[in-house]
Amino acid sequence: MERDDEHARLVAVGEHTPPGGAAGDPADLADLDAVVRLAAALTGCSGAAVNLVDADRQRQLTAVGTPCRDVPREDSMCAVGFRSGALVHVPDAREHPAYRDKPHVDGRLARVRLYAAAPLVTAGGHALGTLCVFDSAARALDEAQLQHLRDLAAVVVSLLERRRQARRSARLAAEAEEQRELAELVMAEAARREELTQAVLATADVGIVVADPDGHLLMFNDTARALLGREADGDLDLAGHAGAYGLRTADGSRPLTAEELPLRRALRDGAVQDARMCIVVPGRSPITVTCSGRTMRADDGTVLGAVVAMHDITSRQAREAALRAAHAELATAHEQLAAHAERVEVLARASTAIATADDPRLAICEAVRELTGADAAYLVQPDACGVLVSTASTGLDGVEVRVDPRRDTSLVLDAHHGREQLFVPDVPAHPRASRALVEACGTVSAVWQPVLRRGREPVGVLAVIWRRPVTALAPGVPAALSTLAGEAAHAVERADLLVRLERAAERDALTGLPNRRRWDEVAAAEVARAARTGVPLTFALLDLDRFKAYNDTRGHLAGDDLLRDFAVAAAAQLREVDTLARWGGEEFVLALPGCDAAGALAVADRIRAAVPRGQTCTVGVAQWVPGQSAAEVLGVADAALYRGKVAGRDATVVAGPPVVPDGAADGLHPAVDHLAW
Repeated sequence: MERDDEHARLVAVGEHTPPGGAAGDPADLADLDAVVRLAAALTGCSGAAVNLVDADRQRQLTAVGTPCRDVPREDSMCAVGFRSGALVHVPDAREHPAYRDKPHVDGRLARVRLYAAAPLVTAGGHALGTLCVFDSAARALDEAQLQHLRDLAAVVVSLLERRRQARRSARLAAEAEEQRELAELVMAEAARREELTQAVLATADVGIVVADPDGHLLMFNDTARALLGREADGDLDLAGHAGAYGLRTADGSRPLTAEELPLRRALRDGAVQDARMCIVVPGRSPITVTCSGRTMRADDGTVLGAVVAMHDITSRQAREAALRAAHAELATAHEQLAAHAERVEVLARASTAIATADDPRLAICEAVRELTGADAAYLVQPDACGVLVSTASTGLDGVEVRVDPRRDTSLVLDAHHGREQLFVPDVPAHPRASRALVEACGTVSAVWQPVLRRGREPVGVLAVIWRRPVTALAPGVPAALSTLAGEAAHAVERADLLVRLERAAERDALTGLPNRRRWDEVAAAEVARAARTGVPLTFALLDLDRFKAYNDTRGHLAGDDLLRDFAVAAAAQLREVDTLARWGGEEFVLALPGCDAAGALAVADRIRAAVPRGQTCTVGVAQWVPGQSAAEVLGVADAALYRGKVAGRDATVVAGPPVVPDGAADGLHPAVDHLAW
């Protein structure tokens, strides 16, 4: 069983490996490169890589901070525990018996100390390899960094799966083309067989009658016996043939005379061609045949007798009708195969477009419109209040769809709640149709396809609109819409995941405020704006007083609560254009565009007055001076903060030319009514 599991895993690795591996198409690896860089950035590591582990080697698809290369599986760090499904976190690989002798640890290839790896596990449970990060310095990652690594591993699996599906769709399209070519070959073979059948019918499927010079019957073949209903009777003369075998004129109105018999005509005239007669045998329907024959002579010219071939016209006509029906069936099958191939091609193009589009929602709408030949399409998704709103559309010329389940009646809601595809040929006549939507979209016929996550949880509805009557969906379209809806669900989840990851990269996990990385971007942008426009700009550095003592006395959870409450309270004192970020620990940093030092002092005092839980804070304020960088302004504010701490805390200190209220000196603005020192 273990060998079978490993075989299935190796098959999955092969399916998920991009063509050419790390040496393949750079465009095929671009998303993986971005994830690897993000993993290194979020964990603060010098290197990161995506590795797939096959039977005997570690295949490195992409890496940052180290050369991209394959190594034997026994030398791989990622191959040690990736199949367990658990994240591996080794602060110092030198101290771990499973890793210390690996070439990447002992110096043969590198000197890795910190090593962490999140397994890449498919939905089918197959471990493909890892997303790993590493550093030459020994240290431990915090839980947030480890969670980032897990999330990014899920993104890598999603990207590999998306590319596997794209390759699979391409293969399906190729197979459809092969099926189309096969259908053409089948039709050509059918035509050839038809020609062969006609030849066989013209030579073998005939009744052969042989008579002597006096007209006495000598031989019937099987077909002649079947046509005439009995064996050849050699005792009969020509005059008795018509009565014995039911030989009548072509219209069946009377029996043939002896002189009218095809045998007699062949003996008398030397040949007979296409003489028609009707054979009437009791217990069956009349049969019309054509007869052709000639006199048989010996080498010396002596008459030996005559041979006549009877062709059953009725059977031939029936076969021709059957062949016409078969041709019609083949034509129908060919049309259906061509339509199926076209749908597969559309689905393949749609899958590629959805996987690579900047806006997968719009790509989904355009793919649905192409697949169905519709006039318009849109995607609605529930907002934070549960209202279905359009997130993408095509062919609607700016129409925005908004359906509130608390007050609206709409077929969109029926499809969303029912979780089943809904087709309506005459939408305006439907009692549950939204009149406003019908008029805004010009809807005549429509189909609504729910977009469902795993577990059939609806995430939206795809609406397809025709502005002309459509009585029924074309064969294969319902199934294709369902397939595209599945693609849509995966694409929307992927897009949402990337948004969450991007937000997580710029936000402090504890307080939800911008983190230091985001602060650097905002501060540089504000300095550039101030330099360009000449408006004032002031930075402030805020530090919660005696936070360590608070933490030691009340516990770290209480300290975390204080940081969160302070972030909320401080943000409430600010304008929308202001930026409050967490600088680190109990320190926060504030950017006040359009605000000079005096205005910033007032803002800082409001924040100090709002510090929760009976605590205080000290604030250092510095106004930007042309020519200064953001880091230099913050350094000045930090110096002012230090002076406030030294002077006794719970104060606002303005750097540079002092802003001195009545009763204060040396640039120090104490708390109202009392001094914290």
